[in-house]
Amino acid sequence: ESLLEVCKKNAPVFQKYFSKKASMVGMKKLRRYDLYAPTKTSSKEKNYSYDNAIKLVLDSLAKFSPKISSFAAKVFNENHVDYSIRPGKRDGAFCSTPLPYITPFVLINYTGKSRDVFTLAHEIGHAVHSIAASDKSILVSDASLPLAETASTYSELLLYDNISNTISDNEKKSMLAEKIDDFYATICRQSFFTIFEMDAHKQIANSTTVDELSGTYLKNLKTQFGNSIDISDDFGSEWSYIPHFYHSPFYCYSYSFGNLLSLSLFQTYKKEGESFVPTYMDILAAGGSKKPELLLKEHGFDISKAEFWQAGFDYIKNQVNTLSKL
Repeated sequence: ESLLEVCKKNAPVFQKYFSKKASMVGMKKLRRYDLYAPTKTSSKEKNYSYDNAIKLVLDSLAKFSPKISSFAAKVFNENHVDYSIRPGKRDGAFCSTPLPYITPFVLINYTGKSRDVFTLAHEIGHAVHSIAASDKSILVSDASLPLAETASTYSELLLYDNISNTISDNEKKSMLAEKIDDFYATICRQSFFTIFEMDAHKQIANSTTVDELSGTYLKNLKTQFGNSIDISDDFGSEWSYIPHFYHSPFYCYSYSFGNLLSLSLFQTYKKEGESFVPTYMDILAAGGSKKPELLLKEHGFDISKAEFWQAGFDYIKNQVNTLSKL
């Protein structure tokens, strides 16, 4: 409830971003269809060689913790990353840990774009999480779903923190827009999905119609976006083809939880510096052996308090303000 209330309260942060993004894509106002449109930059997008991407990821992790960087290096050194593009290979990216004592395998499709470097950091973050908890039993070594995105998102934050001062304003503009798009998709959008699910289940329990559910969903979208974008009525039925609602009810909540948790932890690191590193290592090393709320409380984080979650949104707000000035 605390997390969802904070997400609802901070919807204007993304509304400000979408108003800014409209000018970046050459429109007066975005339509709902244009939400993830790529932004325009006046310079050609920079390419990163795969070896350079590895170096950037390892350096970013090493500045935070040499131990974590050594976990990541283990994956590369054992040739456990399938990065090349070839006929018949599946798309997307993922990390797989067959057994706790086996070094994780990572699949990505590397094209040399900055987004691919962040994808590499993300999946290597999952691998680091697995290696950190590798001394746990196979029954509890995997992090529970709300904690499963902690190390992956955190690795991306470390990467951006490391390279943001070494890139041009145009590249930073494009990179920030991609990051904020991702924050919207994984935090705000997912939390409003969950709010809709809660409302929908109450409606269904008291008997309802498809049209009434669509009305509830459209109202949810208008609360989420305000006047920042144009929402046509056809989006009222968008809920009907979102598979999570049917196959994994309330699963969307874990996206918001995991990604905002990483941002809040990162904000703590920026305040505390090196003294935060052992805390972070302990959280990863616990794997799925403890409930998230208990594990975090042991380290002084009370996730029932709005202030904890607000710290994550403060980070997003700062990024939106930075983008507005570029």
